[in-house]
Amino acid sequence: MADIVVFGAGQIAEVAKVYIDAHGSDRIVGFTVDLAYLQSETLHGLPVVAWEGLHERFPPGEVKLLGPLSYRRMNEFRRDRHRDGKARGYEFASFIHPHSHVYASAIGENCFILENNVIQPYARIGAGVMMWSGNHVGHHAAVGDYCFLASQVGLGGGVKLGERCFLAGKVGVETGVEIGEACFLGTAAIVKKNLPAESVVPGREDEVARYKSSRLKRLRFR
Repeated sequence: MADIVVFGAGQIAEVAKVYIDAHGSDRIVGFTVDLAYLQSETLHGLPVVAWEGLHERFPPGEVKLLGPLSYRRMNEFRRDRHRDGKARGYEFASFIHPHSHVYASAIGENCFILENNVIQPYARIGAGVMMWSGNHVGHHAAVGDYCFLASQVGLGGGVKLGERCFLAGKVGVETGVEIGEACFLGTAAIVKKNLPAESVVPGREDEVARYKSSRLKRLRFR
């Protein structure tokens, strides 16, 4: 069992604590946020510590980190904090709900995978991937680092997602399709052809926006 500090102190961090307390083998001992966002010194009776001074309260080697769990700035925020934490000597944990069916060949660190996900054989899940409830990742598919899959996403066999993609609820990607990095697929989008990096599919089948996902970097949990 490891002691974990979760990056975040909002609703998603609260959700993570409930899941990990109920189903995880690790123990949450605190939370961390950037100093500019530090509004309270505690959350559910546990300390909230500024990221910039985390090593003073929770040194590397004594805790592992998990998160950030949001998709802020098209998942760049999670990528950057993960890399920063590694550079500062921290190890990262993952949480995989026991009610998911996972046959993946590989799953990276700092992943958060909730209940009723199906990950078929030979699929590969990168580092820092967030998977909400009830997704399907087909055989031999590859989900790149720092992707975020909301609920009821379906990826066909052999699908490849580039890094930092965001897939909203009920997105479907057909077998063998390749999605470039940092793509945004809106609710119920159905993708049947390859997409270049930073593509935006707002929601209707095959309707690709003229603007790039870099315009959506303010996207974050409220």
